Amino acid sequence: MTNSCQTGVQVFIPAALNRPTHTLYSICMLVQPTNQEWTVNRRYSQFLQLRKDIQHTLATPCASCANCASFSRAVSRFRFPSKSLLRTNSVVRHRVSSLQDFLKLLVGRVYNDAPKCSSCGHEIQKMMRPFLIRGAQPINGSILSKINKSLSLDSYAVVDQPVVPVPDPTTPPLLPIAGRELFSASKSSSKPIFTHSQSSRGKSIFSRSKVKLSTASDGASTQPNESEDPIMDYSDSDEDGDGRKYDDQRCYDEGVPLEDAMKQVVLPDGARATCEEVVVRLTTMWAAYHLEEALSSLPPERLSQQANFLSIDEKEYAF
Repeated sequence: MTNSCQTGVQVFIPAALNRPTHTLYSICMLVQPTNQEWTVNRRYSQFLQLRKDIQHTLATPCASCANCASFSRAVSRFRFPSKSLLRTNSVVRHRVSSLQDFLKLLVGRVYNDAPKCSSCGHEIQKMMRPFLIRGAQPINGSILSKINKSLSLDSYAVVDQPVVPVPDPTTPPLLPIAGRELFSASKSSSKPIFTHSQSSRGKSIFSRSKVKLSTASDGASTQPNESEDPIMDYSDSDEDGDGRKYDDQRCYDEGVPLEDAMKQVVLPDGARATCEEVVVRLTTMWAAYHLEEALSSLPPERLSQQANFLSIDEKEYAF
């Protein structure tokens, strides 16, 4: 049985960053009822753990809930990307598409107004909420405090006129949802979409400081000082223990020449992007690069050029 209920929550994985020690997958979120957009970064191991946690919760479904059994079958039958000894760009590219489909499956099942029991409703939401929110980077004038509550709504039904949040005094006003670029084609296309919004509005939220090379393994990360990093500067009043698994997932390796860094941004099969779009994605995943500085370092004509190096497996990274 498929879930036919509409949801006002949309999710895409338009790119990944393939580094020697780990790979980050960029998740783009839109909660349409509150008009909030953001990105978060996650590792393959975190997707895998989320799947295991959900399967464990649904393993003993509520006897009176038909949705539990249906949800469990859908997750079990989904062709989740397998582990691999090598993280070549081709492997990562396949994972980008598969992990996006996996999140779309979960979002479609969880964030709607269909009746649910505690297991397939509240318990699964408690797992997914920190996965999709912790370390959020706002887009298009969205506000962290509102993002933080966007996946705790009473209803996720699609609305004809989205509620536009009242912006903070320092936050640029939001454009109508139809004119915003990140999800402008999301209702008519399943392909991931890039945004230019971060390069055309105000000051970037990303840190200008360069940081030392991280030698952490896939299960750990080097974190910045919270007082110096605006992405870390928000709190969550909910005591969800799963949150500590995620937090701010960006790459804190020392920067390399920009053109070399751009080559480590991996797009899904069939996707096309300009160099400007690749830079935008890069700066959401790698803290060493500031968006405005990166864009200004490239010739204007280069920004509009099609990125043609993304289909080449130049390196193979071992786990």
